[in-house]
Amino acid sequence: MADEGAVDVDERKHPEPAADSAPPLVAAHTKGPATQEAYGAYARHCLHCRVCADVDAEPCPTAGQLRRAWVALTDAAFRRLTGETA
Repeated sequence: MADEGAVDVDERKHPEPAADSAPPLVAAHTKGPATQEAYGAYARHCLHCRVCADVDAEPCPTAGQLRRAWVALTDAAFRRLTGETA
């Protein structure tokens, strides 16, 4: 015999959500902010480059270019946030 305060597990506590109440889907190919995209390119390169993966070697020239691009974008974004010019 069930307890008076027992809850039936098949019984929903909340009503069914409306069919159109789901949040909009975001496409998988949506790009993020430029700084994140630049860092992602740099990180992906460093993870897959044999020269960059060697702990005893200096990063390759491509990694240097990608890092400089990432740093330049980050610096520019920071300047925009702080209201600096130049």
